[in-house]
Amino acid sequence: MPLDFPEPDWKTLSRLKPLALDRLCRRILDKSGKIIARVRDGEHHQVYLGLYRHIHESDKVLADCFDTWSRSHALSGLINWMSADLLTDEEFAAFSAETREKVEWFMKQHQ
Repeated sequence: MPLDFPEPDWKTLSRLKPLALDRLCRRILDKSGKIIARVRDGEHHQVYLGLYRHIHESDKVLADCFDTWSRSHALSGLINWMSADLLTDEEFAAFSAETREKVEWFMKQHQ
């Protein structure tokens, strides 16, 4: 599978980046709030450990999705976004058929 990423798809990905980043951060923060809300007297340390694990795991997802921002890594970034459920079907449909096929092929291979 070549790593060529068409210019129009790169522009679409760049346009959607702030939205996808916000969705992921909102999801992380929402779950963090739910973890914190479970705290009871005498259980602060356990809740802290759960929150730490959640943030640590979430940071890996955030890094996979957004840390390597270049056109040469755009396809893997888009695959990571789709794996993390960061785009709607309508937003994904904005990419070229060729790019969508590559992403769908990859995701089928790694289910």
